[in-house]
Amino acid sequence: MQAMILLKLHAGLANTATIFVLFLGVWAFVLRIRSHPLNASWYGAAVVGEVVILIQAAIGLLMYLQGLGAALPRPFIHILYGVVAVITLPGAYAYIGNIEDEKLRTVLMALICIFLWGILRRAATVTQPLPVAG
Repeated sequence: MQAMILLKLHAGLANTATIFVLFLGVWAFVLRIRSHPLNASWYGAAVVGEVVILIQAAIGLLMYLQGLGAALPRPFIHILYGVVAVITLPGAYAYIGNIEDEKLRTVLMALICIFLWGILRRAATVTQPLPVAG
């Protein structure tokens, strides 16, 4: 029963994170189109998105440690995508935060959020069972 709850929580947080980072990317593009830099509200939302990803990763790790990773067709690929998802926003901020050009920083963070959206989508697709040859 606990495994089913963890699985539903992990999947729900995956959907939340996927939609959230797509929203962050679109928001950053809108800010750039309107010639506004990333503001405290955007960065605050990015922190919320990172917290959602971290909670999802912690639940995934707990599930893996309970032996539920064996149910995945390609568990290490899923874990790799999870690790990339966890480090993308902080890594991008650490690298891009020093760029003085606000316009460039806004576009780069938008692109990174779209990249992260793709990573989260891909992480969800590798959990699907492999097709049966026949």
